Amino acid sequence: MDGGELLMAAGHALYGDRWQTPLARDLGTTYRTIRNWMSHHHPTPPDLKERLGSLLRARGLEIDTVLERIGMNTEESRNA
Repeated sequence: MDGGELLMAAGHALYGDRWQTPLARDLGTTYRTIRNWMSHHHPTPPDLKERLGSLLRARGLEIDTVLERIGMNTEESRNA
């Protein structure tokens, strides 16, 4: 998976269809930079996978917390 594919997959998972601006914000960059990475006009940073992984793990923890608060543990929700 190249940098653009990775950005798109993580962005959709984190923010849905309108993912580019919120992902740019959370990565501490601009929408334009995200577009340049997607179009291969600029190389993606070497730590992009780690940064995206951190965002994805944090979102997963948020989701798990909400599931617990509504009375569903994460194993039950994954098997539903």
